Amino acid sequence: MSSAVDLTIVVPAYNEARRIVVSLETLSDYLHAHDLGKVEVLVVVARGEDDTAALARGQAGAFDMFRVIDAGEPKGKGRDVRLAMQQGRGRYRLFMDADLATPLHHLQTVTRLMQQDADVIIGVRDLRRSHTGLRRFISSFGNRLVRKTLRLPIDDTQCGFKAFRGPVADDLFGRQTILGWGFDIEILALAAQRGYQIETIAIDDWQEVAGGTFKNVAVTGALSTFRDLLKVRRSLRKSKRT
Repeated sequence: MSSAVDLTIVVPAYNEARRIVVSLETLSDYLHAHDLGKVEVLVVVARGEDDTAALARGQAGAFDMFRVIDAGEPKGKGRDVRLAMQQGRGRYRLFMDADLATPLHHLQTVTRLMQQDADVIIGVRDLRRSHTGLRRFISSFGNRLVRKTLRLPIDDTQCGFKAFRGPVADDLFGRQTILGWGFDIEILALAAQRGYQIETIAIDDWQEVAGGTFKNVAVTGALSTFRDLLKVRRSLRKSKRT
């Protein structure tokens, strides 16, 4: 890999003070134990009600290349990820959730696919096994709706573990308009429309981490994502006519 930075890891962290230190320590230990090339870590923090940013900055010494990005007032996870993806310097740029629900050993598969110059690399969970109760119903129904509405042959669009070749990231995130939960749908729909190859990684060991925000936003998040889905469909149809 010839780039000065091989991989940018983006960690969106909004009100994550309760876990950000442990998560960054775990990530640092993993990166020091495994050769993934030259890695920079960008923690992007929207201004919240806790001291996530200060706690994250306190971990800077644990990484070779590390930066905390102030995203300003909260606008949505999509806005935060876009901001960091556009500032990343890596030949590949990956975003992952701060709770590390996707085990870090999957980074080795990402590295292998990077060596094959894959355009887009995404984690895909078996939602029938990984989720339970209301979360399983909302996630399974939502993904069926996405596949039918956008004709997108992906079983799980919402796993928070996705990587992009640098120029592909520049292209897709430069076109992104959805700032909230539905941004993954838009990014993958744009990738398919623009002919990028999407490689999938089976995340069979994904685990829901205690202390997450899903229960607090389950219904409102689902409704917001549905609205985003309709926006993406209109936008794709409009782009085909122009």
